[in-house]
Amino acid sequence: MRFRGNSAKTFKGSFVKVLAVILSVTLISGMCTCLTGCDFIKGLRRGFKQSQKELSKSELARIITVAIMNEKNVSDSFSAIPESQLDNISYSVFAQYCMVLRKTSQAHGTPDSFRFLTDTEKAHYFASIDADAGEEYKTIDEYGEMDVVELCFSKDRDTGAPPVRFTLAVNDGKYTVAGQYMTDSIFAYTYINHYFEMIDAENIDALEAIIKSTYRSDIYLNSVIHAKALFIADFYKMKVKTNTKDYELKLFSPTHISYNIPEVFSETSITSKTVSLRLYKNGTLCILDKIPSTIDEISLYKNGESKLRMGSTYSQSEIFRLLGEPVLSTVSGDVVALAYRGVTLRLHAEIKDGKWTYGRLYSIAVRNQGDFSLGSDIYVGMNVSELLLVYPMFDECNYQSSFRNVDGDFTLSFEFDDFGNVKRIDLGENVG
Repeated sequence: MRFRGNSAKTFKGSFVKVLAVILSVTLISGMCTCLTGCDFIKGLRRGFKQSQKELSKSELARIITVAIMNEKNVSDSFSAIPESQLDNISYSVFAQYCMVLRKTSQAHGTPDSFRFLTDTEKAHYFASIDADAGEEYKTIDEYGEMDVVELCFSKDRDTGAPPVRFTLAVNDGKYTVAGQYMTDSIFAYTYINHYFEMIDAENIDALEAIIKSTYRSDIYLNSVIHAKALFIADFYKMKVKTNTKDYELKLFSPTHISYNIPEVFSETSITSKTVSLRLYKNGTLCILDKIPSTIDEISLYKNGESKLRMGSTYSQSEIFRLLGEPVLSTVSGDVVALAYRGVTLRLHAEIKDGKWTYGRLYSIAVRNQGDFSLGSDIYVGMNVSELLLVYPMFDECNYQSSFRNVDGDFTLSFEFDDFGNVKRIDLGENVG
């Protein structure tokens, strides 16, 4: 049939409209089919994991061990664990947890088997995690019943390195991945490593935010936290030789993480130090990093001027000229004690007929507020917060520290009243 004139035009226009409608319907149907198909595939995967046969204790431990052995095994291992035994753990956390244990195991080599700790061994292991945990810290038993798996190495390169272990949760005789335990472990691990990263970056603001939860008393003003952050960053920059990647993970758990930092310079040698993380019961994490509180040489000041130096020998006339005559002077054996208003000095001297001419200063005790101080900024009556601005880590060493000059080793220590104010300062020579 042939069409001429308007009839042909009418047919052509109608045909184009019909074709457009058909194409639109086809495209929409295709999109719906794609979306439905994607959901269908996801549903199949979910259904597959739900229908997987429950794994035995040994089989579950084997699958996790295989994931730790090689990064390439992580995805297949995770897929092999039934959803009912995953304990709501995400793939990301599972992969990170295996990565940490893989890195820790490198000191030993490649694991080729595993074993379950005995009840006695498990009790000792959990006790090591809870060691020195005060009432404010969360303990490992709050994660419920667990069994502990230890990786074994037939060719162990370092038998002295910490064992590599992970846990399985036990609920009514059923074994599952310890989901919350793993999740909290990774959170704690990320937190303490962020601390190290901020030290390396000398990011003082971030460091303040991290350590603030560790120092919860009212004495830790914002200015004190800032002083501590500066001191920590400076200590690591000047004293720690080791790179962050070489820090040794000694204990890995959600409530307690411990690192050993090798090659730390002390005053006389190269040593190591421990940095730990603990979990408070309220869920807050705190960093425990005890940093030596070193001090510079300190001398006795009067009215803001330096007068006497520890370990130096002075004549009686010289001391009287610098400080004035004492309120009380006593001699006992070879020790001369000179008492001034607010301070007592002790010197080793040669005594003849109860009198002395020269003496070596070895002890100073500042007892009251007044004209005397140790250094230009240490005095009786100052608040503990003020003291921590001068010596930010004194609270970590029971408010005492030492210095050395050419004449000896000396220790500075403080006593406080009930309101946190300094009531006595002692500076004395270390004997022996």
